[in-house]
Amino acid sequence: MKIWMIKLLFCITFFVFGQEKKTSISFEYYTHDFGTIKEDGGKVKYDFEFTNVGKAPLKIKNVVAACGCTVPEWTKETIEPGDKGTISVEYDPINRPGQFTKTLTVYSNSFQDGTILTLQGKVLPKPKKVHDDFPDKIGNIRMISRYMHLGDITTADWQRKTFDIYNHSDSIIKINKIIFNATYLNIKVEPMEIAPKSKSKIIVEYSPKWRNDFGYVQDKIEIQTSDGVEPNKQLFVSANISLSFKDLTIEQMQNAPKISFDKVVHDFGTTKQNEILSTTFSIKNNGQDELNILKIKPSCGCTVTEIDKKTIKNGQSAKLTIVFDTKGKDGVQDKHINIYSNDPKSFTSVISLKTKIQKP
Repeated sequence: MKIWMIKLLFCITFFVFGQEKKTSISFEYYTHDFGTIKEDGGKVKYDFEFTNVGKAPLKIKNVVAACGCTVPEWTKETIEPGDKGTISVEYDPINRPGQFTKTLTVYSNSFQDGTILTLQGKVLPKPKKVHDDFPDKIGNIRMISRYMHLGDITTADWQRKTFDIYNHSDSIIKINKIIFNATYLNIKVEPMEIAPKSKSKIIVEYSPKWRNDFGYVQDKIEIQTSDGVEPNKQLFVSANISLSFKDLTIEQMQNAPKISFDKVVHDFGTTKQNEILSTTFSIKNNGQDELNILKIKPSCGCTVTEIDKKTIKNGQSAKLTIVFDTKGKDGVQDKHINIYSNDPKSFTSVISLKTKIQKP
């Protein structure tokens, strides 16, 4: 007998033998539609029923859901030919409003290993309550947050932004006085009398140019009210302020200052607690125009900075000395210093100090 015929017979025998050893799984339905369900109606469940239609015992090895919102359970016992089993699937609609389609992959010793099952439906969003829209509670006044953030703004941007507040009580709450100490800031509340279960607005007017600061800034305000619970309410206005470069011409951009450092990280290595550590960074201007160091902000009060000059001409450098007090510190430390300059491409530069502090 020729070699190719022997190989062919071997392959046929192997295939038939393999098929006899394999089994076959068949589902009554491969897709289930839950229809319309409620987000706050609790979890829903469906049983996919299957049958071993092969000639050998069937074993479900694993069922993998594509989403953590879908939890499968399945028949763990071996299913004999002709017998049935189930794959139970639970779907949690909470925080998942809208249409959904979720899949599960069934792994077994069947030759159809990797069978896909599908769940679908539509989740009706739960009705919103007051605490959903206004989660931050200050006495009987509710807000989205008492931290009223104006976002990223430049010195050229005059800001006016409104923030909703809600009277959750059954009585009128009057705004008696608004206290803040900033000429660049103005706060108004309209209306000044908030009816029960009604909204009013805090209007924030802000001049970052007159704020004369950079990076993340925050101001505290106090609103005195007739609220019987916590009548004096402390709120905060914050922003990230950068220098405006929008009016620079092409020529000015080409001649603009360019900040660079001899290093951006200094590692003191392993040090002892209560040591005073010191290092220097060199700041160089690689641009044509003068480089102005507008502000230096350490991330920690334990870090003190001193620069020998804040105006750096073309090709010149300045020395920045940083002192780090390790008092009360322990373990790995990573402190950052933000440096704000008039470099339009690197308004904010960050340098770092690292050390591992050991207790005495």
